[in-house]
Amino acid sequence: MGLLLERMAEQACGNTWRNIRDDLKQIQRVQLSGPNGKLWQVTEPREDARKRLKTLRIKAPPTLLKLA
Repeated sequence: MGLLLERMAEQACGNTWRNIRDDLKQIQRVQLSGPNGKLWQVTEPREDARKRLKTLRIKAPPTLLKLA
């Protein structure tokens, strides 16, 4: 199933899975801690990652994930 998804992404983007993966792995999740608790934040996708997400019709992840 994973290989099929990789091939579908390659076809949609017209590029190799390695390049697609490299662009998308720029999106990181980080944990911020403060006196009021912890917060999970997602980094802003760079231009290449935004283009890949748009081509693949995937919504960008929300900026804030969880407040604990």
